[in-house]
Amino acid sequence: MSWRPSILTAIAALAATLAVPGTAAADDPPPQVESRAGTEAPAEVSGLAEPARAGDPVQAAKTHLEDPRYHLDPDDLVPLQTITDGADVTVRFAQRHRDLPVFGGQYLVHFADQDGQRVVTGAGGRFHTELSVDPTPTVTAETAGKLARTLLTKNRITRESVEAGAGELVVVPRGTGVLAWRIPLKGHDRAAKRPVLRDAYVDARSGAPLFAVDRLHFEGPVQATGQGAHGEQRTLNAYQNADDAYELRDRARPMWNGATGEILTYDAAGGDVFDYLGSGVPDGTKLAQSPTPAFGPQHTDSGAVDAHWGAGQVYEYYRRLGREGLDGAGDTMHSVVNVTYLGEPFANAFWDGTKMVYGGGGPDFHSFAAALDVVGHEMTHGVITNSADLVYLGQSGAMNEGLADYFGNAIEVDTLGIPMSDPEASLLGEDFCKNATPVECATRDLDDDRNAAEDYLGVTVASDGGGVHSNSTIFSGALWDVREKLGGPATDKVVYKALTEYMTPLDDFEDGRRAVESAARAARLPARDRTTIARAFDRHGIKPGWDRRIATDSRVLIDGLTDAFVKPDVAGDRYVVVDSTFDATGPTAIRTGRVSGGKAVQLSDDDRWNTAPATDGRRAVWVSYDDAQTSFRILSRPLDGRAPATVVHETARLVASVVVSGDDLAWEEVNLDTGEAQVWLKRGTAAPVGVSTVDGAQGLQPSLHRGKLAYLRWKVEGGVPHTTPAVYDLATGTRTVLPEVPATGDGPSASAVPVLTSRHLVWAVDTDNDGTYGIMRAAADGTGATALVPDGPEVGFPIWMDAGDSAVTIGLIPDFTVANNADLPKLFQVPLNGGTLQRYSCNRGEQFLFAAGDGERVVWLDGTAADTDLVTRTRPARRC
Repeated sequence: MSWRPSILTAIAALAATLAVPGTAAADDPPPQVESRAGTEAPAEVSGLAEPARAGDPVQAAKTHLEDPRYHLDPDDLVPLQTITDGADVTVRFAQRHRDLPVFGGQYLVHFADQDGQRVVTGAGGRFHTELSVDPTPTVTAETAGKLARTLLTKNRITRESVEAGAGELVVVPRGTGVLAWRIPLKGHDRAAKRPVLRDAYVDARSGAPLFAVDRLHFEGPVQATGQGAHGEQRTLNAYQNADDAYELRDRARPMWNGATGEILTYDAAGGDVFDYLGSGVPDGTKLAQSPTPAFGPQHTDSGAVDAHWGAGQVYEYYRRLGREGLDGAGDTMHSVVNVTYLGEPFANAFWDGTKMVYGGGGPDFHSFAAALDVVGHEMTHGVITNSADLVYLGQSGAMNEGLADYFGNAIEVDTLGIPMSDPEASLLGEDFCKNATPVECATRDLDDDRNAAEDYLGVTVASDGGGVHSNSTIFSGALWDVREKLGGPATDKVVYKALTEYMTPLDDFEDGRRAVESAARAARLPARDRTTIARAFDRHGIKPGWDRRIATDSRVLIDGLTDAFVKPDVAGDRYVVVDSTFDATGPTAIRTGRVSGGKAVQLSDDDRWNTAPATDGRRAVWVSYDDAQTSFRILSRPLDGRAPATVVHETARLVASVVVSGDDLAWEEVNLDTGEAQVWLKRGTAAPVGVSTVDGAQGLQPSLHRGKLAYLRWKVEGGVPHTTPAVYDLATGTRTVLPEVPATGDGPSASAVPVLTSRHLVWAVDTDNDGTYGIMRAAADGTGATALVPDGPEVGFPIWMDAGDSAVTIGLIPDFTVANNADLPKLFQVPLNGGTLQRYSCNRGEQFLFAAGDGERVVWLDGTAADTDLVTRTRPARRC
């Protein structure tokens, strides 16, 4: 499965009853205890009515959790919030282990007032009882920052701009726990024209990059139109300074206490968005100002009027639900408008954890603040951060986005008086375009009728954080269905109660459904309304085991991998792969198994991070980082495991990839400080030789087969990079550098991923620099180059390429602009002796990194079944 914890194996009796359309739910069930895989602490204990300790709710909650049924130590819980909802009180705790925060670990206790007496009605969440972590790091925060920057920022150009901030030690709940550094990464993604702000998690004992969580929750530009608030007069709560200037400072709300609790709107005046990442508002940024109480056209164009008015509407909406401000404690709400991206218009908006940031629009878009649902959506991320803090990855990330979808639209329709029956009520972001209709402009539609089992976008965790945006309307659509049937006030109250009192950071869709249904029971909704809620989730396919009903045509070798950035390898009947699931009892490991079937076994036997595996069918080699990060080791072990792993080579530089053929070994070595890459060769017990270190060139992507070594030669000449394969004969020491493939566009052609087979060298080439790649074939010595698949726009955008003696397999993205399963990366194959590209698998989801085996066999990382699996087939599907 993906990085997410495993799906619950026990479902409450009431939830099962409500999941059946037409089944009555007249009587509440007796107390129920729902288990959660991998921990003794229950996922939820419900249906209670037990007397609680008087006085402080936090102490009363801790006293209740001393009951043996919870299997937890209340001293490991730190209070985060106490939420009061009429007669109901919920205490939210964060888990700590040996005085360190546990990533995603939260537990909740629910109280109610019955005849003047406080009683416990339930408790639940995620408390990881299996943790046993030494809190002493062996990897420094500085080293962890370098590794996070290098290994968790895949795009080389983006990586150059990324800076690593100060690290914080946390415990990641994988197996018995992983001590990790949380490293903030800040930089530019120039290709996407947006800033980068991520929290990277790096194993503090091995240096393994675990995962990264995006802190910028974007709404991407769309092709649409809409006036939004433009042309409409808005009443703004402003502030007149002593110099008689007026500024967008709102102190008229009940949360203003004389010192804090304002709504502030700043004008970046075209400042770069990169300068506005991170906590707070940079010094020198001024509030939007006007010499008169009438804020003029420049404040309309910048988005200041809409952002300030919209923030006030968001505040009032949540205050009606009983919340003071985004943090629930009445802290100041900050917005910054009119930012740019490297001097160009920034058509986007995001919540960065402390404030709203809006681009100033451009020729096609108004400021994104012109759409109230976008303002509400992004600010709701602040509410989520300060309540359940749903992690921005996978299903919990899709729920985070889905709840922001729901509340953003609810804020807009309620504030503007739009009927729920209006066809545009369910659209998100339909009002920020200048030249398109609302339907064309909208980024999402909560009435898109998506069903989890039928429509879940099957991406791996390498794409969109595991589908946080692309799968959000599955969950928000179910909630919107309920609102259309039960109305806004009742539904909003239940969904808000579920978010703040029942959800925890790592919840998946099933957890989210249970939270909403539990909140509905606690809110004392009648049975018919609770059945309506259950039917809405049923209609959107959010049922127990929904992900296991997705059809595939591949055979699973390993179910549930969390590392979607490292390719597997295969030779003969054996494969090797990195396995680092949350359920593992040991460290990140190299596992091997037979493609013909059987259980995978672990080859690595150390307590360090192991990665980049390769095999020749007889032995496996891989890279291991030592605890203190003073060296990188290449390890080797027979696949039958009869001999222990041995160190073949050790270096102070990063080993990015390794290949093996018999007694010969080659690898790509990268200087972490300069980024320079070179290919090295080791034959038997001889000393390593730098094969690519000639003529000032660099070497990448080695391939080794039967006495020949191929690699990609990369050299800058005249300020322009030139790439072409080179072939090195191990016996004679001669090197053949292939001529660059003739270019058909501006600049030289670009080659990539040279692969040796028994008789051929194949590689990918982009002749016209449009991002699509054809496939070249030459003799094994590099002579006789010819196009196997000519480059052209019909070929597609590649993600990887590999070849065996019979066929070449290439992963292609059919269409970057469409977010559906049909246009996710798919595998295609062409015979090595010529032919046409054919679909290899009809799996509907993402088919990511892969390795070619004997004949036409391929093993690959597949995201179809709502997680990341290692799967295989023996021949192309040809047609799907």
